[in-house]
Amino acid sequence: MSALQRRIDVAVAVVFNSAGQVLWACRPQGKPYAGYWEFPGGKVEPGETVWQALVRELNEELGISAQEGGPWFVVEHDYEHAQVRLHFYRVWRFEGAPAALEGQGLKWAGLDGHDLSPILPATEPLLPALAQPQTMWITQYGAAEAGFAARLEQRLNDAEPRSVYVQFREKQLQGSALLAAFAHCRELCLSRGQILLINSDAYLALQSHGVAARDTEGAALHLTEHHLLHGPPVGHGMPVLGASVHGAAGLAAAFAQGLRYALLGAVQATASHPGQAGMGWLAFREQVEQARLPVFAVGGMRPQDRLLAMRNGAHGLAMIRGQLIDCTSES
Repeated sequence: MSALQRRIDVAVAVVFNSAGQVLWACRPQGKPYAGYWEFPGGKVEPGETVWQALVRELNEELGISAQEGGPWFVVEHDYEHAQVRLHFYRVWRFEGAPAALEGQGLKWAGLDGHDLSPILPATEPLLPALAQPQTMWITQYGAAEAGFAARLEQRLNDAEPRSVYVQFREKQLQGSALLAAFAHCRELCLSRGQILLINSDAYLALQSHGVAARDTEGAALHLTEHHLLHGPPVGHGMPVLGASVHGAAGLAAAFAQGLRYALLGAVQATASHPGQAGMGWLAFREQVEQARLPVFAVGGMRPQDRLLAMRNGAHGLAMIRGQLIDCTSES
């Protein structure tokens, strides 16, 4: 992009229906990339907020009134005809029935877009991040709470395959107890079709106990902020999907390293960090609005916090104790 060019801010609406599908639009003839599928939206006009632009565009293009949604993350992309800054927002409540008011094709489909082609170049590479799980359960085999393994098993029995990240993160276990917990967690994830993440500290501990590459096959690494900023451990070729961060520097590093997500917190006071106040939702939102990848809220989270978290820009929730307190509290 030359010094004379400036990025165009664009509001992008990912509109969900009650079935969990999202609304895709096919660009009409006469527009750049005619025939390509995209999410509806448009240019942010002078004096508008992103949300105001999104509401206006959805009304003009589709005849619907957006009632509730939240920021997701920001992406920059260079087309031949324009350089854009895409502000992705999720919209989960609207009034009216979508209509093709500008001659575009419309279709309700999965967020992964697997049955749509072609997809706009700025959007297609983002689909794995957009469609990734919105829940992360963080293990606590070594904590004082009794029955963790059984409750985790119940939760995974109730979850749809590949709908949950399970992060193996054990700071209190060593030796045979650590190995037994990892074997149990790995078998649960494999048999229930969930995605196993190994915290980089836990990975180093497992490696020191002789865990081999075959024992981590199918898993991915989740980095601590220290390993994110100062170099991750070698992970037997495992992909690195995400990292825990505490501020803007960590979010920037996670994006720069091509990670799929970041965990930002602690948002609220939590037993895992006694005596420390959380950053609060205002500070969380301010940082997430500048983030360039999906961000999970972590720290004192419970299932009933999901909507509040999404309103403040969270991709989803990462839960330690809150995940298993009431196994019926989250659908």
